[in-house]
Amino acid sequence: MAEQKTAAQAVREQVQVAESMAESMIRVWSDLVATTTDVSFGTFERGLRYNQELRAQTDRVAQESVANYGKLYKDGLETWRGYVEGVSEIVARVN
Repeated sequence: MAEQKTAAQAVREQVQVAESMAESMIRVWSDLVATTTDVSFGTFERGLRYNQELRAQTDRVAQESVANYGKLYKDGLETWRGYVEGVSEIVARVN
Protein backbone atom coordinates (compact mmCIF):
# COMPACT_ATOMS: atom_id res chain seq x y z
CA MET A 1 0.00 0.00 0.00
CA ALA A 2 2.92 2.30 0.63
CA GLU A 3 3.98 1.84 -2.95
CA GLN A 4 0.50 2.88 -4.13
CA LYS A 5 0.59 6.07 -2.06
CA THR A 6 3.98 6.84 -3.45
CA ALA A 7 2.72 6.15 -6.96
CA ALA A 8 -0.37 8.27 -6.28
CA GLN A 9 1.81 11.05 -4.91
CA ALA A 10 4.03 10.80 -8.00
CA VAL A 11 0.97 11.08 -10.24
CA ARG A 12 -0.29 14.09 -8.24
CA GLU A 13 3.11 15.74 -8.54
CA GLN A 14 3.18 15.11 -12.29
CA VAL A 15 -0.33 16.55 -12.62
CA GLN A 16 0.73 19.62 -10.61
CA VAL A 17 3.78 20.05 -12.83
CA ALA A 18 1.59 19.69 -15.94
CA GLU A 19 -0.92 22.19 -14.55
CA SER A 20 1.88 24.61 -13.74
CA MET A 21 3.29 24.27 -17.26
CA ALA A 22 -0.17 24.73 -18.78
CA GLU A 23 -0.75 27.88 -16.69
CA SER A 24 2.65 29.20 -17.75
CA MET A 25 1.85 28.55 -21.41
CA ILE A 26 -1.52 30.28 -21.07
CA ARG A 27 0.17 33.30 -19.47
CA VAL A 28 2.81 33.36 -22.22
CA TRP A 29 0.17 33.17 -24.96
CA SER A 30 -1.90 35.85 -23.24
CA ASP A 31 1.13 38.14 -23.01
CA LEU A 32 2.00 37.41 -26.63
CA VAL A 33 -1.52 38.27 -27.81
CA ALA A 34 -1.55 41.46 -25.76
CA THR A 35 1.88 42.52 -27.04
CA THR A 36 1.02 41.68 -30.65
CA THR A 37 -2.23 43.62 -30.41
CA ASP A 38 -0.46 46.59 -28.86
CA VAL A 39 2.23 46.60 -31.55
CA SER A 40 -0.35 46.18 -34.33
CA PHE A 41 -2.51 49.05 -33.11
CA GLY A 42 0.57 51.21 -32.54
CA THR A 43 1.78 50.55 -36.07
CA PHE A 44 -1.68 51.23 -37.48
CA GLU A 45 -1.92 54.48 -35.51
CA ARG A 46 1.52 55.63 -36.67
CA GLY A 47 0.55 54.80 -40.25
CA LEU A 48 -2.60 56.88 -39.98
CA ARG A 49 -0.70 59.79 -38.45
CA TYR A 50 1.96 59.58 -41.17
CA ASN A 51 -0.72 59.57 -43.88
CA GLN A 52 -2.48 62.56 -42.31
CA GLU A 53 0.78 64.51 -42.13
CA LEU A 54 1.63 63.57 -45.71
CA ARG A 55 -1.83 64.63 -46.86
CA ALA A 56 -1.49 67.96 -45.02
CA GLN A 57 1.91 68.59 -46.60
CA THR A 58 0.58 67.69 -50.04
CA ASP A 59 -2.39 70.03 -49.61
CA ARG A 60 -0.11 72.84 -48.46
CA VAL A 61 2.24 72.34 -51.43
CA ALA A 62 -0.69 72.25 -53.85
CA GLN A 63 -2.12 75.49 -52.41
CA GLU A 64 1.28 77.19 -52.56
CA SER A 65 1.75 76.01 -56.16
CA VAL A 66 -1.63 77.40 -57.22
CA ALA A 67 -0.93 80.69 -55.43
CA ASN A 68 2.52 80.97 -57.04
CA TYR A 69 1.08 80.18 -60.47
CA GLY A 70 -1.53 82.92 -59.97
CA LYS A 71 1.17 85.44 -59.03
CA LEU A 72 3.32 84.39 -61.98
CA TYR A 73 0.35 84.70 -64.34
CA LYS A 74 -0.55 88.17 -63.04
CA ASP A 75 3.08 89.33 -63.26
CA GLY A 76 3.33 88.02 -66.82
CA LEU A 77 0.07 89.71 -67.77
CA GLU A 78 1.24 93.03 -66.29
CA THR A 79 4.54 92.68 -68.16
CA TRP A 80 2.71 92.13 -71.45
CA ARG A 81 0.42 95.08 -70.75
CA GLY A 82 3.45 97.29 -70.15
CA TYR A 83 5.07 95.99 -73.33
CA VAL A 84 1.92 96.59 -75.41
CA GLU A 85 1.52 100.08 -73.95
CA GLY A 86 5.18 100.84 -74.74
CA VAL A 87 4.81 99.62 -78.31
CA SER A 88 1.57 101.58 -78.66
CA GLU A 89 3.34 104.77 -77.48
CA ILE A 90 6.16 104.18 -79.98
CA VAL A 91 3.65 103.60 -82.80
CA ALA A 92 1.68 106.69 -81.78
CA ARG A 93 4.85 108.84 -81.85
CA VAL A 94 5.83 107.52 -85.26
CA ASN A 95 2.40 108.27 -86.76
